[in-house]
Amino acid sequence: MTEEIIKSIMEAEEQGANLKHQATEKATEILAEAERQATQTLQSVAEVCRAYSETQLKNAYAEAEHRFVATLEKETQKAKEYCAESLKNANGIVSSIVGRIVRGDC
Repeated sequence: MTEEIIKSIMEAEEQGANLKHQATEKATEILAEAERQATQTLQSVAEVCRAYSETQLKNAYAEAEHRFVATLEKETQKAKEYCAESLKNANGIVSSIVGRIVRGDC
C-alpha cells in the first residue's frame, strides 16, 4: 500500500511537472503574441499620429493663406479708399496753391 501511495504521488508530481511545462510554453506564446500586437499597435498609432499631424499642418497653412488673402484684399480696399479721399482733398489744396501762385500771393 505504501508503494501505491508513493507511486501515486510520483505520478501526480510528473503530471504537475507536465502541466507546469505546458503552462510555461502557453504563457511564452501568449507573451510573444502580446508583444507582437503591442508593436503593431505602436506602429499603427505612430502612423495615425503622423498622418494627423500632416493633415493639421496642411489645414493650418491653408487657413493662414486664406486669412492672408482676405486681409490683403481688405487692406487693399482701405488703401484705395484712402487714396481716393486724399485725391479729392488734393484737388482743393492744389487749386488753392495754383490760385495763390497766379495771384502772386506766394
